[in-house]
Amino acid sequence: MQALQLVSWNLTRRCNLACGHCYLDAVHRKSDAPGELATPEALGVLDQLADTAPGAMLVLTGGEPLLRKDLCALVERASSKGLIPVIGTNGLLLDEERARQLKAAGAAGVGISVDSASPGFHDRLRGRPGAWAAALGGMHAARAAGLAVQMQATLFPENRSELAAFAGLAQEVDALALNFFFLVCTGRGVTQTDMPQAMYEETLAAIVELQQQRPQMMIRARCAPYVRRLLGLRAGEARDGYEGWSSACLAGRSYLRITPQGRVTPCPYIPEVAGDLRVRPFTRIWRESAILQNLRGGLPGGKCGACDYRYSCGGCRARAAAASGELLGEDPKCSYVKPPGTPAEVLARLDTKQSQIAWDSAASAVLGRIPGFVRERIQTKIEERARTAGVTVVTADFMRANRPANLAGLRPG
Repeated sequence: MQALQLVSWNLTRRCNLACGHCYLDAVHRKSDAPGELATPEALGVLDQLADTAPGAMLVLTGGEPLLRKDLCALVERASSKGLIPVIGTNGLLLDEERARQLKAAGAAGVGISVDSASPGFHDRLRGRPGAWAAALGGMHAARAAGLAVQMQATLFPENRSELAAFAGLAQEVDALALNFFFLVCTGRGVTQTDMPQAMYEETLAAIVELQQQRPQMMIRARCAPYVRRLLGLRAGEARDGYEGWSSACLAGRSYLRITPQGRVTPCPYIPEVAGDLRVRPFTRIWRESAILQNLRGGLPGGKCGACDYRYSCGGCRARAAAASGELLGEDPKCSYVKPPGTPAEVLARLDTKQSQIAWDSAASAVLGRIPGFVRERIQTKIEERARTAGVTVVTADFMRANRPANLAGLRPG
């Protein structure tokens, strides 16, 4: 069983926008929606998370998480327990004072969504004039407070030609990472126009090329496991900043979602409930849920199960479930056809000997201050350079001399 690396927690359905593609179907409310976890319950969940997944990245999102009055208290508890809290927000409520409060509480960064390189499409999609400018203001406020920024963009036919412009905007706001999300038609997202198969493949290839052109910034395709096929990365392989644990769809394997009511699902786009935290401890849900075990051990059906990248990619489980109702069904968005006569991929035993690079205490301390969403990538790159240089122990001096350029603007606390 893989380690749990990433948890996304929808703290509330309350929101100050009405985005047309919201998977949670978040709503405008003056008070918390009935049944959402209260502060004492939420603090208890954080303790359980830390015990089960020490060091995991925790995305606190919504709705709009800044509408929760206890957000800083939750961030503080998460950070004190060794989790890496990141706030997923639309940015409208994130001014410099709020950003400083989150930084002081222990937040590592924020993820802010921007769905076009100029205001028009973003503001229409999110149902509010000025939303685009406010999102950029939130990113600038976060950077001024010393928080790392991830810029998120959901791709549609209307904005997929703006990839380079998105990257330019992300660089302008000093974002550490740019994540392109591929729409999964759930929640209000079913009302949106998704990209056709051929456009998926073309867009993924363009994202890979964009990353090669801009190595100073981490640029990633999310909810698109097919990108590893384009890169020729087999299951468990790590290269060029792509971590081994990110092979295939992460849902239920190294990633979980918690709903506002405390239910656990494999990802935000898969509604099947693996367990209820008001009824069952988190560790038992993670280890014993039949749904999660099925995602970890079962092979996908259709062409995904017979593919020569069935372990490296295997298709998006949320898209399969949305299309057929089967978590292990065939992903309808993948246009790849296995070459005739090519056997299905065999899960090879990985050679772990090359990973034996030690870190001294000073270097480990520096590594620990890097936000969790890029820490493994940085560690992988530095260890690659250590092997090339014949170094067996990474020191703080070696780390500083070989730190990847895209962290130059990061100011960890």
